[in-house]
Amino acid sequence: MRSIDMSGSIIELVDVALSGHGGKKIFAHLNFSLPESETAVISGPTGAGKTQMVKLIIGNLSPDAGSVFIFGKFVKVNKPWQLAGIRKKIGGVGGAFRLISYQTVYENLLYPMILNKKAVSFQKNRIEQILSRFDLIGRRNEMAGNLSQGEKIETMLARAIIADQPLLLIDEPLAGVDDKMAERIKRLLVRLSTAGHSMVILTSNPDRLGIPGSINLRLENGGLV
Repeated sequence: MRSIDMSGSIIELVDVALSGHGGKKIFAHLNFSLPESETAVISGPTGAGKTQMVKLIIGNLSPDAGSVFIFGKFVKVNKPWQLAGIRKKIGGVGGAFRLISYQTVYENLLYPMILNKKAVSFQKNRIEQILSRFDLIGRRNEMAGNLSQGEKIETMLARAIIADQPLLLIDEPLAGVDDKMAERIKRLLVRLSTAGHSMVILTSNPDRLGIPGSINLRLENGGLV
């Protein structure tokens, strides 16, 4: 297992403690750092805190103790303007990054382009490029709610990178898909990792998801090992 360099990180969680409903301890002295252009695969069973970790990173949860830094900035949950600036730089799959079911694939891909104020001419060219890259040309006018689970994950991956977001949070990318689709999604993730995208991938089934050169950690007893 590779050690993690705490300097120059795109994400830093420092001595984070978090409790859930009824005071149940989720994290105790959680430390995590993601160097730029690296991929971390974080595994753990249901209830280990994977979703809560994502919510801490995007500012949906405030830790009971400790600090969260994203892009070198201390995350303050009570400052919506700061959180908006952070979130538009993050692309994701699953959890907080669900597709808008009543919009088409094309419209879902357009949203982060508008959010990041990309020029209209760039938007059209980039969407066509990404639709082709993810083999979604034939699904461009399909409502997101009508897609299969695998197609939804592919569309979320496409949306996650379309506006050149510097950080990707990928929550359970292989959940609910068959082995054939899982291999297809895995190839996409390997390609993104090899291209130098900064990624955190959270999974309850690490044996099904192997990313060469990734940092591999496990959520256990309120911390990462």
